[in-house]
Amino acid sequence: MVRQMDHKFKLGKTIYLVILFVLIIGLLLGVFNSTYILKYLPNQAIISMKDDEHNITRLSEETLKDLTEDEYLILFNEEDSSSIRLKDNISQTLAYMKKKTTAVTLSNIPASFNHYKNVVITFEEISAMPNLQSLEEYTADGGNVFFAIRPEIKSSLQNLYRKLGIYEVGEFVTPNGIRLTSNVLIKQEKLTMKNGEIPENSSLSVSIDDHCTIYAESMDHVPLLWDTTYKKGKFMVFNGTMLETRENRGLITGAFSLMNEDFIYPIIDMKVVYIDDFPAPIPEGKNKMIYEEYRRDTPSFYQDIWWPEMQKVAAKYDVKYTGLVIQTYNDEVTPPFRIDEHDRNTFVQFGRELLKMGGEVGIHGYNHQSLTVNQNAVEDLGYHAWGNQADMESSLNIVENYVKELFPNYDIKTYVPPSNRIDQVGEAALSNAIPSINILSSLYIPDSMEYSTVHEFDKGETYIHFPRITSGYEYTKKKRWTMANAVTSIGVFSHFIHPDDILDDSRSAKKKWSDLGKEYNRFMSDIHSNYPWLKSSTARNAGMQLTHFLRTDVYIEEKKDRIIVHMDKFSGELNFILRTKKKIGKLENCEVQKVDEDVYLVKAKKATIKLRLVD
Repeated sequence: MVRQMDHKFKLGKTIYLVILFVLIIGLLLGVFNSTYILKYLPNQAIISMKDDEHNITRLSEETLKDLTEDEYLILFNEEDSSSIRLKDNISQTLAYMKKKTTAVTLSNIPASFNHYKNVVITFEEISAMPNLQSLEEYTADGGNVFFAIRPEIKSSLQNLYRKLGIYEVGEFVTPNGIRLTSNVLIKQEKLTMKNGEIPENSSLSVSIDDHCTIYAESMDHVPLLWDTTYKKGKFMVFNGTMLETRENRGLITGAFSLMNEDFIYPIIDMKVVYIDDFPAPIPEGKNKMIYEEYRRDTPSFYQDIWWPEMQKVAAKYDVKYTGLVIQTYNDEVTPPFRIDEHDRNTFVQFGRELLKMGGEVGIHGYNHQSLTVNQNAVEDLGYHAWGNQADMESSLNIVENYVKELFPNYDIKTYVPPSNRIDQVGEAALSNAIPSINILSSLYIPDSMEYSTVHEFDKGETYIHFPRITSGYEYTKKKRWTMANAVTSIGVFSHFIHPDDILDDSRSAKKKWSDLGKEYNRFMSDIHSNYPWLKSSTARNAGMQLTHFLRTDVYIEEKKDRIIVHMDKFSGELNFILRTKKKIGKLENCEVQKVDEDVYLVKAKKATIKLRLVD
């Protein structure tokens, strides 16, 4: 008889310890990845995002009384709406460059122009000027004159045309686009734009002398921007009608910088990228185009494909995102307002990763209903107007409390109005409900919609306005043009996207994400390679930088061999663009970096800087 032996499997002490260790690690990982831990484990990215205080340097009264500002004279026709728009656009462009301007009508043109650094003509009917001879004498004595619109066709002006370098005048034509034959727009020499990619333009068919310097022409070789010397001075001529729009301010800035020897001007110097509706509830289900390409439903696509690509772009091309929270996509505009909890974990994941990347969480709204009490202002969007300010405030408190619950110790600073629309009642509601918000970011370039909110880069009564300039994943020539003009003019790249652009046929141009992602990569790559000096920032920090820029008064002394810049109310750093054909010599209190041919970035470190220029 064979006896069966009973074998009992015994766990050793070591095995128990291993199992206990694994359980503890699993528990800790679960806690650290939960929303609960955010209440007790402060996120370092959140804590470090505090408003930076700067010491303001004032120039002495003795220094200030000896400083003078060059003055730019703008002549306009008060009876011509186009001339008024052009005058206003050039005035604002010069204001950003901290240049003092005086605008006068045809009936108030001064007898002498000798007091002015430059004279700008913003009307076609040159023959209406009462003292054209004085303008010519001013130029002959060393003044510079900018004709910012095509001149009229008139045989009596033949003598002036010759001084402008024109030897033959034809009819008005619509030129075939524009080709830059210079870097009048920084880093954009040889850029070619077709009609439809630039604002509408009308020009004169002209032939100009060989001694003229052409900075831009049409694709069918109509000269569009050129200058010519006249004795000791210079004439700059823009042969067109499109400089009255904001997207062409870089051309205006470039024209001034090429017309004047050793031209320097301050810039805001910021690169900001917004993601509207992020974090926000993600649509459930499947999108046909996404599913066909990636075999994922919409939430999985955003988590596994879209967001990792956004993170990769940010790391590769130095981008800091400002995300704008939407709490729900319901269309309620009357209380009670409910918190949408079903995407809570997604909110936390995306928001926490955004902050760890050095990004920002701002507010887009409780829902996507624009803060306005005017139904006409949102009728075309299919939105609902709010009944009153109190209801707006109640909804804003809901989203504020939700963000603070998920991200404790975090002050909300930035608001982007849904569909870029907000009225005075909406602004008052925002101010009362979330007083920590001090930055309002809407549009810089007006669109075709009557009620869109459009701002300059300025400071209003309640908010700092840091508007967005371009949008979308597509990298079109039109966006490149708008971007290059803004960078040349004010040194700003301000762009926004939506996660759900790819779900909208209009905003995605019916392109797949594999194509849109490549275009977005190329867009950010070009910005990074052409303008690596732009300071990547969140909206909150860009708002602080804009405040410092607006507050600083700039006084420039130009001498033959040097430039001295004095800054009153200086906040510690201000950057400038300098265009000169001379070599850079000895520097005091600044750093200089070449950014294009004959173009330099100047970083001021103290309230007075000096640059030696060598022929």
